[in-house]
Amino acid sequence: MKRKRFQLKTLTFTILSNEANKVVTRFRLPKIIIHILFLFVIVPSTLLFYFITINSHQQQENAELSEVLNSEENKTAELQEKVDELEANRTKVQLKMEELNQLESQIKEYMTELPFDLAPSGGISITLPEDEMVENSIDEDITPDIQSKLIDQYKQTISDMETTNNKLKHIPTVWPTNSYTITSDFGIRDDPFNRSSSLHTGIDIRGKTGESVYASADGIVTLATYNGGYGNSIIVRHSNTYKTLYAHLSDIKVELGDSVKKGDHIGSIGSTGRSTGPHLHFEVIKDAEPIDPNPFLNTFDKQH
Repeated sequence: MKRKRFQLKTLTFTILSNEANKVVTRFRLPKIIIHILFLFVIVPSTLLFYFITINSHQQQENAELSEVLNSEENKTAELQEKVDELEANRTKVQLKMEELNQLESQIKEYMTELPFDLAPSGGISITLPEDEMVENSIDEDITPDIQSKLIDQYKQTISDMETTNNKLKHIPTVWPTNSYTITSDFGIRDDPFNRSSSLHTGIDIRGKTGESVYASADGIVTLATYNGGYGNSIIVRHSNTYKTLYAHLSDIKVELGDSVKKGDHIGSIGSTGRSTGPHLHFEVIKDAEPIDPNPFLNTFDKQH
């Protein structure tokens, strides 16, 4: 039995012409060729359409991602600005705290220079509006505004203390000797030489010859020599208001025009001039008139 030969299925195409004498053209194409041609046209077109669509979606997604990225970049920039602002504020706070610490140290330094002891206490009182008090009662940190007020208050306190300290430096409040025994007070007394009543223009402080005599306040030496009945004497001008006189000295350790500080060793107790024995005659002179030194010397704790 003969095997059937495989035959390709074909399509016959006839080309007719309008002209009468024109030959009719026929050609045959296997169906598989038609299918192949169909695939070469349809498939690429389909793929092209697909890729165009995909590309459009990707472009849209890229645009959306770009917007998100820009938004995140803006947020990052805002956060960086806030961080920079916080850093700047932190730096300001640190500088103000350093200034506060310096001012506090300066206040303590002035307080140690004052000629009396203060009871242990502290704190600076600043009156604040009620709304600010409520706000800061919740916040544990001191705000820069409060720090500025503290700094202003500290500076004012330092200025006041400096003014007070400078005034006190030139007021005779330091005991002029190591001895505190007064043998003759200021005022009317019997003169030890002629037994008649007279004005004693200072106080006499008992001591031994050679014991130190100290400046009672800051000032300039305006006299440092033998001075008649006062014997070896020193006069110190402390201001336009006050002078002090130290008389009957055995030794003078300063010269005319010298600057002296409170507690400086300026001479030694003696019995020169009109004196019955070793002692210091000490006067406080206010506006050219001698006054009682006791209120000055007893204002603060005895010190040199």
